[in-house]
Amino acid sequence: MGTVDMEPIASCHVLAMPYPGRGHINPMMNLCKLVAGKSSSILITVVLTEEWLGFIGSETKPENIRFATVPNVVPSEHGRGADPRGFALAVWSKMKEPFERLLDELQLSPTLVIADYFIPWVADMACTRNIPFASLWPMSASVFSVFYHFDLLAQHGHYPVNLSVNGDEIVDYIPGLSPIRVLDLPAIVRSQEDSELFLEATSQSFNKAQYLLFTSVYELEAEVIDALKAKASFSIYTIGPATTYFKVKDIYSNMSNNNSDFNYLKWLNIQPPNSVLFISLGSFLSVSNAQMDEIVAGLCASGTRFLWVARGETPNLEESCGEKGLVVPWCDQLSVLCHPSVGGFLSHYWKIGWRVKREFEEGNLAKRDEIALLVQRFMNLQSPERKQLEENATEIQQVCEREFADGGSFQDNLDGFTKSILQYHHNSNPATFQW
Repeated sequence: MGTVDMEPIASCHVLAMPYPGRGHINPMMNLCKLVAGKSSSILITVVLTEEWLGFIGSETKPENIRFATVPNVVPSEHGRGADPRGFALAVWSKMKEPFERLLDELQLSPTLVIADYFIPWVADMACTRNIPFASLWPMSASVFSVFYHFDLLAQHGHYPVNLSVNGDEIVDYIPGLSPIRVLDLPAIVRSQEDSELFLEATSQSFNKAQYLLFTSVYELEAEVIDALKAKASFSIYTIGPATTYFKVKDIYSNMSNNNSDFNYLKWLNIQPPNSVLFISLGSFLSVSNAQMDEIVAGLCASGTRFLWVARGETPNLEESCGEKGLVVPWCDQLSVLCHPSVGGFLSHYWKIGWRVKREFEEGNLAKRDEIALLVQRFMNLQSPERKQLEENATEIQQVCEREFADGGSFQDNLDGFTKSILQYHHNSNPATFQW
């Protein structure tokens, strides 16, 4: 039996269903807060597992957002990274029934249903009930375009992927996408079993949506997005990481008052500018013990200061990392990335980072010597390569500032999507329309 945390407070009702994982919950919540902030006439019910309600239920949210819950029928978030495929299968097979029961019990019928693209059965359920459906894609539009044009990979002999044969070949035929190597395609594409399962399972999210929402910045992917708009039968909106952007602006404006009680921020406060490498492999990436040993040894050998967020491995890593490194189970990532002592981030970017030359896979380990060398080069603030990365990062910062400025693309897209929600409601309830 599902639960709802408050009575309806508005007449236009949006039901939001995020995929129950950290990298999906946050984008959905950001989207809901943006839409709720645009119109008090819109009530948004966000459906969470009971576990996720415990994680975020006490966080501040607009009055016209409420939570509803379904039972914990999928594995815990804490172990999701150990078996992401098994977790996805559980979401696809076990969450549908409790969600449908909750939908039946709602006092206010939804005007629109928004669901994460990775929960395909919501699209079918909305279509059956004649409810408009919006699909939220929580990654870049470029990755979506790869899947949208998946048939082209097979036509050009790049699927199935065999890195030893075609890994360095160039994919230059996906509309709007800059040429990339086969090696640089998303990891799920390189696994035939996973990619075929994903495409089969998520086809409903694509085929039955009236809207596709990207958590992307339009100018960064304009050619890809425009190519998709030219072919798609649905409306596409780019609702970039606006909440994150405005949080970053607040962090920078309050940087002089950074007297935090968190030990990791106190540690960062006494490090030289741009001297710390921030490491967060995320909740989704599973790294073998052997590879973890190589990473630790490589970091120590590099002589670089680092702050490492490692949830389950914190005690073991603390013993191995020495005085140069600090290991914590959690941190406020935005505050860390904005800190002046942080000069690099072990993650992925648009031409503002470097690739470790091989995947973190058993039997194909990235060795400690190459990791140490890569870190030393990356953190060398005087090298031409590093200066080029900084220039690229500055360009992206300027793009984001234009995107989120008054009159920018973000506001146009958010206004357009919000107005379409209210228009749907107006069409069925003319007397209650309000903008």
